[in-house]
Amino acid sequence: MSELAVLVVGLVLCFAGGRSLRLTVLVAGFGVCWLLADALGATVATTFVVAALGAIALLVLSIVMSRFVIFVVGAAVGAVIGARLFALLGGDDPSWLLAVLFVPTFGFVSGFLAQRMGSGFLRWATAIAGSALILSAVGTMFSDDLGLLQTPDDPVQSAVHTVVWVALAIVGHQVQRAQARGK
Repeated sequence: MSELAVLVVGLVLCFAGGRSLRLTVLVAGFGVCWLLADALGATVATTFVVAALGAIALLVLSIVMSRFVIFVVGAAVGAVIGARLFALLGGDDPSWLLAVLFVPTFGFVSGFLAQRMGSGFLRWATAIAGSALILSAVGTMFSDDLGLLQTPDDPVQSAVHTVVWVALAIVGHQVQRAQARGK
Protein backbone atom coordinates (compact mmCIF):
# COMPACT_ATOMS: atom_id res chain seq x y z
CA MET A 1 0.00 0.00 0.00
CA SER A 2 2.75 2.46 0.90
CA GLU A 3 4.58 1.98 -2.39
CA LEU A 4 1.32 2.45 -4.27
CA ALA A 5 0.79 5.84 -2.59
CA VAL A 6 4.31 6.93 -3.57
CA LEU A 7 3.74 5.65 -7.10
CA VAL A 8 0.51 7.67 -7.45
CA VAL A 9 2.20 10.79 -6.07
CA GLY A 10 5.12 10.28 -8.46
CA LEU A 11 2.83 9.83 -11.46
CA VAL A 12 0.88 13.00 -10.65
CA LEU A 13 4.06 15.00 -10.10
CA CYS A 14 5.84 13.63 -13.18
CA PHE A 15 3.02 13.93 -15.69
CA ALA A 16 0.81 16.76 -14.33
CA GLY A 17 3.06 18.70 -11.97
CA GLY A 18 3.21 21.85 -14.04
CA ARG A 19 -0.57 22.24 -14.33
CA SER A 20 -1.40 23.41 -10.79
CA LEU A 21 0.95 25.03 -8.33
CA ARG A 22 -1.13 23.94 -5.32
CA LEU A 23 -1.32 20.35 -6.53
CA THR A 24 2.41 20.39 -7.16
CA VAL A 25 3.27 21.74 -3.72
CA LEU A 26 0.90 19.26 -2.03
CA VAL A 27 2.30 16.29 -3.91
CA ALA A 28 5.92 17.44 -3.59
CA GLY A 29 5.49 18.00 0.15
CA PHE A 30 4.14 14.48 0.49
CA GLY A 31 7.00 13.10 -1.61
CA VAL A 32 9.87 14.84 0.16
CA CYS A 33 8.60 13.95 3.62
CA TRP A 34 7.93 10.36 2.54
CA LEU A 35 11.42 9.90 1.09
CA LEU A 36 13.13 11.39 4.14
CA ALA A 37 11.09 9.42 6.67
CA ASP A 38 11.66 6.22 4.68
CA ALA A 39 15.40 6.86 4.27
CA LEU A 40 15.71 7.44 8.01
CA GLY A 41 13.98 4.14 8.81
CA ALA A 42 10.50 5.16 9.99
CA THR A 43 7.67 2.64 10.00
CA VAL A 44 5.11 2.74 7.18
CA ALA A 45 2.45 4.30 9.42
CA THR A 46 4.85 6.96 10.71
CA THR A 47 6.11 7.63 7.19
CA PHE A 48 2.55 8.15 5.93
CA VAL A 49 1.67 10.51 8.80
CA VAL A 50 4.88 12.50 8.34
CA ALA A 51 4.28 12.70 4.58
CA ALA A 52 0.65 13.82 4.98
CA LEU A 53 1.56 16.45 7.57
CA GLY A 54 4.46 17.67 5.45
CA ALA A 55 2.18 17.98 2.43
CA ILE A 56 -0.40 19.96 4.38
CA ALA A 57 2.25 22.17 5.96
CA LEU A 58 3.78 23.03 2.59
CA LEU A 59 0.34 23.71 1.09
CA VAL A 60 -0.55 26.07 3.95
CA LEU A 61 2.86 27.72 3.66
CA SER A 62 2.39 28.27 -0.06
CA ILE A 63 -1.08 29.78 0.46
CA VAL A 64 0.11 32.09 3.24
CA MET A 65 3.09 33.14 1.22
CA SER A 66 1.29 33.36 -2.11
CA ARG A 67 3.57 36.14 -3.22
CA PHE A 68 6.45 33.69 -3.11
CA VAL A 69 4.46 30.65 -4.25
CA ILE A 70 6.65 29.96 -7.29
CA PHE A 71 9.70 29.92 -5.02
CA VAL A 72 7.96 27.59 -2.53
CA VAL A 73 6.82 25.23 -5.28
CA GLY A 74 10.30 25.14 -6.79
CA ALA A 75 11.82 24.59 -3.36
CA ALA A 76 9.41 21.74 -2.57
CA VAL A 77 10.07 20.01 -5.87
CA GLY A 78 13.81 20.58 -5.49
CA ALA A 79 13.66 19.10 -2.01
CA VAL A 80 12.10 15.93 -3.49
CA ILE A 81 15.00 15.67 -5.92
CA GLY A 82 17.45 16.39 -3.11
CA ALA A 83 15.82 13.79 -0.86
CA ARG A 84 16.04 11.16 -3.60
CA LEU A 85 19.69 11.97 -4.26
CA PHE A 86 20.33 11.84 -0.50
CA ALA A 87 18.66 8.43 -0.29
CA LEU A 88 20.77 7.16 -3.20
CA LEU A 89 24.05 8.65 -2.01
CA GLY A 90 23.54 8.23 1.74
CA GLY A 91 24.69 4.62 1.84
CA ASP A 92 23.66 2.06 4.42
CA ASP A 93 23.88 4.43 7.39
CA PRO A 94 22.50 7.85 6.31
CA SER A 95 23.48 10.91 8.31
CA TRP A 96 20.77 13.19 9.75
CA LEU A 97 23.16 16.11 9.50
CA LEU A 98 23.78 15.49 5.82
CA ALA A 99 20.01 15.28 5.20
CA VAL A 100 19.40 18.54 7.09
CA LEU A 101 22.05 20.30 5.00
CA PHE A 102 21.63 18.65 1.61
CA VAL A 103 17.85 18.57 1.09
CA PRO A 104 17.02 22.19 2.06
CA THR A 105 19.98 23.49 0.08
CA PHE A 106 18.82 21.64 -3.02
CA GLY A 107 15.30 22.93 -2.39
CA PHE A 108 16.47 26.53 -1.96
CA VAL A 109 18.45 26.47 -5.21
CA SER A 110 15.48 24.97 -7.06
CA GLY A 111 13.14 27.56 -5.56
CA PHE A 112 15.43 30.34 -6.74
CA LEU A 113 15.61 28.83 -10.23
CA ALA A 114 11.83 28.38 -10.37
CA GLN A 115 11.28 32.01 -9.42
CA ARG A 116 13.75 33.21 -12.04
CA MET A 117 12.92 30.80 -14.87
CA GLY A 118 9.18 30.18 -14.33
CA SER A 119 7.00 27.42 -15.69
CA GLY A 120 9.63 25.92 -18.02
CA PHE A 121 11.84 25.12 -15.04
CA LEU A 122 8.87 23.84 -13.03
CA ARG A 123 7.91 21.40 -15.78
CA TRP A 124 11.43 19.97 -15.76
CA ALA A 125 11.73 19.94 -11.97
CA THR A 126 8.35 18.26 -11.43
CA ALA A 127 9.15 15.67 -14.12
CA ILE A 128 12.49 14.87 -12.46
CA ALA A 129 11.00 14.75 -8.95
CA GLY A 130 8.01 12.69 -10.06
CA SER A 131 10.17 10.20 -11.90
CA ALA A 132 12.34 9.83 -8.77
CA LEU A 133 9.24 8.94 -6.75
CA ILE A 134 8.03 6.53 -9.44
CA LEU A 135 11.38 4.72 -9.52
CA SER A 136 11.48 4.53 -5.74
CA ALA A 137 7.98 3.06 -5.56
CA VAL A 138 8.46 0.58 -8.41
CA GLY A 139 11.83 -0.49 -7.00
CA THR A 140 10.25 -1.16 -3.62
CA MET A 141 7.14 -2.88 -5.01
CA PHE A 142 9.16 -5.23 -7.21
CA SER A 143 12.35 -5.44 -5.16
CA ASP A 144 13.22 -8.95 -6.36
CA ASP A 145 13.34 -7.99 -10.03
CA LEU A 146 13.61 -4.18 -10.07
CA GLY A 147 15.29 -3.42 -6.74
CA LEU A 148 17.97 -1.46 -8.56
CA LEU A 149 15.38 1.25 -9.13
CA GLN A 150 15.17 1.77 -5.35
CA THR A 151 18.80 1.26 -4.32
CA PRO A 152 21.38 0.35 -6.96
CA ASP A 153 24.15 -1.83 -5.56
CA ASP A 154 26.97 -1.38 -8.06
CA PRO A 155 28.11 1.06 -10.76
CA VAL A 156 26.30 -0.79 -13.56
CA GLN A 157 23.01 -0.71 -11.63
CA SER A 158 23.60 2.96 -10.83
CA ALA A 159 24.10 3.69 -14.52
CA VAL A 160 20.91 1.80 -15.43
CA HIS A 161 19.04 3.64 -12.67
CA THR A 162 20.28 6.99 -13.94
CA VAL A 163 19.36 6.24 -17.56
CA VAL A 164 15.85 5.13 -16.56
CA TRP A 165 15.46 8.19 -14.31
CA VAL A 166 16.51 10.57 -17.09
CA ALA A 167 14.33 8.83 -19.71
CA LEU A 168 11.24 8.90 -17.49
CA ALA A 169 11.87 12.57 -16.63
CA ILE A 170 12.10 13.42 -20.33
CA VAL A 171 8.82 11.62 -21.04
CA GLY A 172 7.16 13.40 -18.10
CA HIS A 173 8.42 16.77 -19.33
CA GLN A 174 7.17 16.09 -22.86
CA VAL A 175 3.71 15.15 -21.55
CA GLN A 176 3.55 18.34 -19.47
CA ARG A 177 4.79 20.42 -22.40
CA ALA A 178 2.10 18.95 -24.65
CA GLN A 179 -0.53 19.70 -21.99
CA ALA A 180 0.70 23.29 -21.73
CA ARG A 181 0.42 23.73 -25.51
CA GLY A 182 -3.13 22.39 -25.41
CA LYS A 183 -4.31 25.13 -23.06
